Amino acid sequence: MASVTLKHIGKVYGGKVEAVKDLNLEIKDGEFMCILGPSGCGKSTTMRMVAGLEQITSGDLYIGDQRVNDMSPSERDIAMSFENYALYPDMTIYQNIAFPLEIRKVPKEEINEKVMNVAKLLNIQDMLDLVAKDLSGGVQQRVSVARALVRNPKVLILDEPISHLEEELKAKMREELRRLLHNLHITTLYVTHDQIEAMVMADRIAVMKKSLLQQVDTPDRIYSNPVNVFVAGFIGEPPMNFVTCRFNAEKKALEFDDVVLPVEEETAAKLTAKNVTDVIVGIRDTHIEVSMTPKEGYVETDITYIEPRNEEMLLTLQIGSYSLLATTKADYSAEAGMKAYIRLEYNRCNFFDPESEMNIFVGE
Repeated sequence: MASVTLKHIGKVYGGKVEAVKDLNLEIKDGEFMCILGPSGCGKSTTMRMVAGLEQITSGDLYIGDQRVNDMSPSERDIAMSFENYALYPDMTIYQNIAFPLEIRKVPKEEINEKVMNVAKLLNIQDMLDLVAKDLSGGVQQRVSVARALVRNPKVLILDEPISHLEEELKAKMREELRRLLHNLHITTLYVTHDQIEAMVMADRIAVMKKSLLQQVDTPDRIYSNPVNVFVAGFIGEPPMNFVTCRFNAEKKALEFDDVVLPVEEETAAKLTAKNVTDVIVGIRDTHIEVSMTPKEGYVETDITYIEPRNEEMLLTLQIGSYSLLATTKADYSAEAGMKAYIRLEYNRCNFFDPESEMNIFVGE
C-alpha cells in the first residue's frame, strides 16, 4: 500500500475554467478518505487526476515517495471501481475479475488463485459462472470491487460505487465495503455527493465546494466543528439550523427580531473575548432542548409541523422569523399549533462570522 499526497494541485480547462484550485491533501497509507461535495465541486476531477485519467495543470502528485504527474494510469498501480461498474456484460463474473490479470499475462494458476481469494472476500465465490448482464446491482457492485482488488493495487479509487442501489441495499453495501477495506488496510479514495456514505464509511472526509477544499477532518469533528457555514449546512440530516443574531454582552443574551435568548456564562465570556456583535448561530436539531410546558430559561415557540420518527419526533418550530428543526422524545399529545419551549445547548452551538461565514471558534 502507499500514501497519496496532493501538493498545490490545480486543474484548468480551456485556459479559463478552474475545476480544482490549489488543492493540498494527504491520504495516509491504509486510510479510507472520502472526497465529498455537491455536483461540480471538483471531486471527480480530483479523482481523475489521481488516477491519471486527467492531466494535472499545476502542482505535484505523489504516490508514496514517487512523483507521478507524468506517469500513465497503469504505471501508478491504481485500481478503480466506477459508478456504472463498467463490467463486460457478456463475460462471466470469473472472466470479469480475471481480466486485469490476463492483460498483464499473469500465469493461469496464479490468476485462478487470486480470483478465488477475492471472490471469497466479497462472498461471490458461488456465482463465478454467472454472466454479468444477468446480475443484480448489488452483485455487479461486488464484482466491480473484486476486479479492482484482484491485483492488490497500491491505491483503490471508488467513484460513487453504490449510488445506483436502492436505499436498503446501499446501507448493507456501505457496511460491507467499510469492513472489507479496513480489514485489507487498502489506501482508498472514495468519491461521493452523499454525506451519509461519507459519514459512516470514511476515516476522514475532505469537503469541497466550487473547486476549493473546505475542510479535512474526521466525520465526528466535521459534524461537531464545521469550519464554515457551507460545511455546517452540507453535513447532517436534517441540516443544521442557522439564526442570525446580535450578541448583547451586557445582557449576556442573543437577540433577533423580538426574541431574547439568555446565554450561559461560559459562552457569553467566549463571545465577549472575541468582541462578537453580529453572529450566525448554528445548532443541530438534537442540541435543542424541548419542553411542552414553560420552564425557567426556556423560550416560547410555536409548533408548525410534527414528523414522527419511531420513539422521537422532529418538530418544526417558529421563533420570530425563523423556523427551527428540533428532535425530541415522542409526545403523542403534541400537535401543530401548540406552544413548545426551547433552550439551546450552547456548548454545542457553532458561531459563524456573518461576513466571512467562518466558524469563530474552530481551531481553538
